[in-house]
Amino acid sequence: LTSGTTSMRVGGGFLVCSMLQTLFFRGGLAAKTPLLAFAPSPSLSSRHALSTFKHNPLPSAQPRPLSPPSSSSRVSLIAASAKRGFHASGTAGRGKSLGGKGVAAGVLVGGLGAGAWWIGSQGTSLYTAHSEQAETHTIGHTNILPGGMVTNEHFFKVPLDHSDPSKGTITVFARELVSAQHAAAMKNGGHAPPTLLFLQGGPGFPAGRPQSPNGGWIQRALQDYRVVLLDQRGTGRSSPVTHETLAREENAQRQADMLSHFRADSIVKDCEKIREEFLGKKQKWTVLGQSFGGFCVCTYLSMAPEGLAAALLTGGLPPIDDGCTADKVYDATYERMAVRTQRFYERYPQHIDTVRDIVSYLDKNPTPLPGGGTLTARRFLQLGLALGSGAGFEHMHYLLERPWKEGGGGLSYEFLVRVEGESSFETNPLYAIMHESIYCSGAKEGSQWSAGRRIDPRFDYKKTLADPNGQVMMFGEHTFEWMYEDYASLRGLKDAAHFIAGKKDWGKLYDAEALKKSTVPSAAAVYYDDVYVEHDLSVKTAALTGSGKGGSKMKIWVTNEYQHSGLRDDGYRILDRLLGMIRGTHQVPS
Repeated sequence: LTSGTTSMRVGGGFLVCSMLQTLFFRGGLAAKTPLLAFAPSPSLSSRHALSTFKHNPLPSAQPRPLSPPSSSSRVSLIAASAKRGFHASGTAGRGKSLGGKGVAAGVLVGGLGAGAWWIGSQGTSLYTAHSEQAETHTIGHTNILPGGMVTNEHFFKVPLDHSDPSKGTITVFARELVSAQHAAAMKNGGHAPPTLLFLQGGPGFPAGRPQSPNGGWIQRALQDYRVVLLDQRGTGRSSPVTHETLAREENAQRQADMLSHFRADSIVKDCEKIREEFLGKKQKWTVLGQSFGGFCVCTYLSMAPEGLAAALLTGGLPPIDDGCTADKVYDATYERMAVRTQRFYERYPQHIDTVRDIVSYLDKNPTPLPGGGTLTARRFLQLGLALGSGAGFEHMHYLLERPWKEGGGGLSYEFLVRVEGESSFETNPLYAIMHESIYCSGAKEGSQWSAGRRIDPRFDYKKTLADPNGQVMMFGEHTFEWMYEDYASLRGLKDAAHFIAGKKDWGKLYDAEALKKSTVPSAAAVYYDDVYVEHDLSVKTAALTGSGKGGSKMKIWVTNEYQHSGLRDDGYRILDRLLGMIRGTHQVPS
């Protein structure tokens, strides 16, 4: 073949794709003309071998023929190395041309492994490229970010209901990050670093979108690990749960039934399927959980500790008692939020009156928001959620600096837009609907709108306004029944939310005996003043984990240097400390 020749370095050898585009792609080349795929590496796992080769790994430097399709305008590149954990495929239309007009070819993605093939496809695959993997794992784009960090996209199909796969599948998205240094070493035949899975806080939020490897916890993680950022089921680029997708369900009960599969137990089962697909059944990964992600880590330690090399948690140790612990959580966090609000007023005393004036105005004048919802006094007080972050006081101060229209007449349009942008409940309804359910483990009772039932009298703004010297308290991470009136996109989900709040047959999320026997090295950062995850309850869970005979006791670092946002604010230091704790290089506790 004399034209369209492309040579690509893949792992320990070269992938040579030779195409005579003028003849082959326009029907002038015999369909049985062989194409040779060279994979000069003996390390390719049979788990990812082409079915054409009957699942046998290619021998080193041994060319094998593949029969091309008789006609096709699409080309896929498949590269895989299970031993190093990389998989790759690209499809025409998403990549760029590899040979000129008339030839569309996929970009080689994740092609840092040890073996590769060229195969043809035409919509429905002419060759089974990954055996079962073709049905469960799809690869998207590879990109190189500033600083040389390589990102690979992975899409996995998992059951909606792991106990009943007949109910259908959903997609879970993961983004793989590899440092420039590790990528270069792997291209030259080196082994991949171990893998760290990051579980985001929430529930209902996707993993962050990295822009650079230079800074934060990702910079520290990439020194030692390949990082996997998971968009937990229902979030981000995974099959989304929004008010629009939920509207497709027949009724509210069907909505609630579906939503019941979006808790930590299902997320952990997703992780295990992904780990086995991505690394192989015998390979373990380290998991880092922030906030609700830490709750998921405790579920992981309870349900599938065999998949974990180590467990790291930041602001994310839940109460693990059987039943619904929401009441005790909200009793504690109302107290924390009262203290936090008062501290905000101590730093910015002018805003005692600012908040009183806004709340008083909204109590008499509920105000339409640009996006269609209603800014009521109670909804305004949910802005207190921001006070739980390290820069929350300053954020709130600048938000409140200029709330009124010039010359009077109500709240300004600019202020209303900014207030509306503070909330994630409408774009991330899982955060609203499923929040209290994260505290229900083997419960024989529902949460029954716990935050509303257990509201501290100090948070009754009407009584506060009646006192000329009263300071209005702001809510933290509390969700309420009335939100399905004030938030436009939640209005159609009110009945489903009622079903979730009243659900009495939740499965267990945590197993105290399994946690007690845990042998997984683990370390946790607990923030003493955390207004979202109560310190006292976290310390109790940490003391139990690994405390049994032969267990590996969880190491705990309690600090008031940070708020709940510590991993975002000083991630490099926090992750470095936790890694040092499990490795014995940081003596914490002393």
